[in-house]
Amino acid sequence: MKKRRVLIILFLTTVTALAVVSELRLRRESASNMVSARLALPEFRPEDVRSLEISWRTQKSTLDFVQDGQYWAVKERAGTQAASAQVAELLEGLAKAAPLKELEISGTDDLRDLNLISPEEIAAPGAESGLKNSEGILAVLRDGQGAELLRIMLGRGHTRLAADRIGNLAVQGYDGRYIRVWYPDKSSRVFLISRVFEKCVPNPRQWIEPLFLSKPENPVYARFQRKRPGAETASVLWFVNSTKDDFQLLVPTGELDMEAFSQKYAALAAPFSVDLVNNPSKALKFNDAFQTVMSDGFAYLLEFAKVDSLSEENEADVYAGRMTVSFDPESVRRLIGEPDDAFERRLKRLAARAEYEKRTANGRVFLLKTGLLELLAQPPVKTLRTAAPRTSSATSLSDAKKEE
Repeated sequence: MKKRRVLIILFLTTVTALAVVSELRLRRESASNMVSARLALPEFRPEDVRSLEISWRTQKSTLDFVQDGQYWAVKERAGTQAASAQVAELLEGLAKAAPLKELEISGTDDLRDLNLISPEEIAAPGAESGLKNSEGILAVLRDGQGAELLRIMLGRGHTRLAADRIGNLAVQGYDGRYIRVWYPDKSSRVFLISRVFEKCVPNPRQWIEPLFLSKPENPVYARFQRKRPGAETASVLWFVNSTKDDFQLLVPTGELDMEAFSQKYAALAAPFSVDLVNNPSKALKFNDAFQTVMSDGFAYLLEFAKVDSLSEENEADVYAGRMTVSFDPESVRRLIGEPDDAFERRLKRLAARAEYEKRTANGRVFLLKTGLLELLAQPPVKTLRTAAPRTSSATSLSDAKKEE
């Protein structure tokens, strides 16, 4: 009898303990859900965004999605194509941003300390003149009908607790950022997030897709020509043609410096434009030109013109450039052992890439990085002064040609 009573007591104790544990777990989950809901930012899907405005003081970048071409365009740069990867990275980052904590804001002074003063507060009647020095970067996302999906301001960065060091010097960095988010009822809240959004900038030049050769390997030939003052036709400064196993310098006479030749393509493989020239002057004279044809059917013509109005303000000459991209599917070389279906798929990918590159470059004039013209114009011919042992980078084009 006593044994039975003990078992009943143990059973009731166990049931009570389980009930208590379950209740505590539900309370914790409920509290966690309440905190998550309290800290949640307005939700949106990146694919629903059709307009993105980024502004700070007098600078502004407006990115609009062009439905017909399926690309982003920079309004302040004559609708030139935006860097699609950069836009996608920002939208994905904003969609996934999760607050670490919410800050209690007691007034304007708190917002000023975090660089989260809005343009409306700066322009309000009676506002302090010093407020404009505490304005953050404002990003506004809209859908296809113009409705706001997100209005967010990026303020001061959150400093790392443990600074990096280089030698005896401390290098300060950021591991988060203070943000201000507005809601449909016009209220706003301030959070700390773990993202920095370094590439969310208001300068339009930072959003345009720069010029570069996406696949600079295996050129069929390359040449540089210059039209000198008073001349009716351009003269060829250097000309490199490909053979079955290697490359040959035809102009000028001499031995090809493979390292110098490879350096030209290495420079073109990286972004070499810095901005778009809006409304370029008709007086620009494109007297220098680099032309190359690739084994994948692409051909590039890059022409140079000196920009006198800017050259006066710089120690080095400033050049504008226009690049013309063309693609000939009939010139695409089939890979060794490539089946017909694989070859057709590759042709489609190349055609899509051609449309993207043509939209980026053709018909537009860009400001080019300093030193590019000098590098491309120098003939890749070996001399006693420039001769050097071949390195891996120097033989990359040659090796690629032999493997073709």
